[in-house]
Amino acid sequence: MTIRSVGPLPASPTYSATGEPIIVVSEGEVFRVETPSILSKEGFEEATDFSHFAIPVTGPILIEGALPGDLVQIDIHDIDIADRGAMVTIPGRGGFSGEFESYGHVVEIRDGIVQFDEQVTVPVNTMIGKLGLAPATGNPSSSTVGTFAGNMDCKELTTGASIIVPVELEGGHLYLGDLHAAQGDGESSLTAVEVEGAVTLSCRVIKNAQLQRPMLRSGGRVITMGDGDTLDEAAQLALDDMLHLVQEDRGWRREKAAMLISAAGDVAISQLVNPRRSVKVLLDERYFTRTPLFSAHADSSIER
Repeated sequence: MTIRSVGPLPASPTYSATGEPIIVVSEGEVFRVETPSILSKEGFEEATDFSHFAIPVTGPILIEGALPGDLVQIDIHDIDIADRGAMVTIPGRGGFSGEFESYGHVVEIRDGIVQFDEQVTVPVNTMIGKLGLAPATGNPSSSTVGTFAGNMDCKELTTGASIIVPVELEGGHLYLGDLHAAQGDGESSLTAVEVEGAVTLSCRVIKNAQLQRPMLRSGGRVITMGDGDTLDEAAQLALDDMLHLVQEDRGWRREKAAMLISAAGDVAISQLVNPRRSVKVLLDERYFTRTPLFSAHADSSIER
């Protein structure tokens, strides 16, 4: 099988509805998207001010057959990353009290580990930080999050995962980037281990279905995503979406469905360092009689 490849340039600082498409893909077609990172910018290792080292997204990618009101399921088949990554702190940013200095840290990546320093290693867990379909209005920054998905920083968006996103524009206008070699929930210092790399993926259009916000399936769990100006607001949206899924699947009253989520579900922070926060609710697939909306993930053992 020949897989078409695009990127890493041109890359966009926004999820723009008017960007020139870099590729048009058919439904179910497997393709590859290369993405830049902060190390892609010349001068990173000599820099002392990292405030201008924003991470863009590659796109837009048009998906044949995707129309406003549809949903698109995006299946992640593989994530390849470079052998070096970087992290930064920026004054006034991050989830900690007190002020950080501007500081950059470059790490080597090999044999499934991030060599954080001479004594400390971190296991590699490749993931996609930013993935979204452009909204019909506005021109949101690649670093924000919303009903269009975006900078969710959900570490479960990894190889083998699927994500469903509402479509607002004909063709969907898919963007993605901001690959991480490792990230903890919250991305608490502002960045994860940021890396260049490439994602192999495919898209399917879902007709006659409704979804207000992104939803994932990863590692045997269904994951709803909420975003908001506060963590409380984001958590409530993610909880309400999971409540709706359980009620719709089981036919239970609200109270009983909420009790199951309280007993068996997890509420976790995806990202707390950007102006809009993102929170996820995770529930094992076994609590559903059928997996909501998702079709089977395509075979990820793709010949390259």
